[in-house]
Amino acid sequence: MPCSTAATMKVLITGGSGFVGLALAEKLLADGAEVCLFSAAAPPDALAERVACDRLRIVTGDIRSADALGAALAASGATHLVHAAAITPGPERELREARTILEVNIGGTANAVACAAECGLARVVVLSSVAVYGFSPPAASCFYEEAGSAPAPATLYGISKLAAEQTALRLGALYKLDTRVARLGPVFGPWEYATGLRDAMSPHQQILAAARGGRSIVLPRPMPADWLYSRDAAAGLVKLLLSNKLTRTLYNLGAGRTSDLPQWCVALGRAGLQTDWRLAREGEEPAIRYNLAQDRAAMATHCIAAETGFRPRDDLDAQAVDYLGWAEGLSL
Repeated sequence: MPCSTAATMKVLITGGSGFVGLALAEKLLADGAEVCLFSAAAPPDALAERVACDRLRIVTGDIRSADALGAALAASGATHLVHAAAITPGPERELREARTILEVNIGGTANAVACAAECGLARVVVLSSVAVYGFSPPAASCFYEEAGSAPAPATLYGISKLAAEQTALRLGALYKLDTRVARLGPVFGPWEYATGLRDAMSPHQQILAAARGGRSIVLPRPMPADWLYSRDAAAGLVKLLLSNKLTRTLYNLGAGRTSDLPQWCVALGRAGLQTDWRLAREGEEPAIRYNLAQDRAAMATHCIAAETGFRPRDDLDAQAVDYLGWAEGLSL
């Protein structure tokens, strides 16, 4: 049975030095938990300093190594595991590193669940992605629903995340380990930086960087999506770690509403950052690049809301102010 409060948890986060891992660590530490970041590399000093705490330890290791992960779990005394380690490739890396992508995204997941079971952890939350839906038609609600939408991944990342979900849930059942999957929507916000494992930064980060550098922002298209603020993603994951009322093994974790890139540019302007932006003209090369070739539907979030009470904040202006404050003094 999961702990009743974050302050009584000891959480190991695989991929902990990455974007979502650091956002989650920030939230858990603020709530009083002990956190161990397990990752292939330590975070940059500028970010490590911001999350530094006597309840935080950082361990470097390969998610594919049972010895390395098992030792980190034992040393940390972890009660819970969040498995966030993954490679998020673009098409070029798919061609170049297909085997490594599958070894990390699928094999790493199998390793994480097995090690968690051997260490007797209370709960494992495995991070998946909206990418498992590909560009399939949404449910009648016009949203992707956990039970009403068939996955149809269109990339090696989506394929590997769907296989990782199924691997985690099957092994969790065999080990009798409380295992949950969270399908994250597209995430933006604090703690995003170039790790070398994600081939495309969020367009929101690219826009922010361009505006701070005084560069023109040429958008490829409005790109409406259920863009999820990183601090909201972390809050939702903590809810899944804590709740003792979960009835499902799989939850969508998205923003629950749609926003687009022009709205983000306007929000940054209202927050005090001058943004010279426009949509690309026909045949013009955009300055903002993203691997998503076309728009897709938002994910339904009523299941996680009903069972945990989690609801993302619906205030793009407040997120722009918060993100600008976080980015102050950073050049990542």
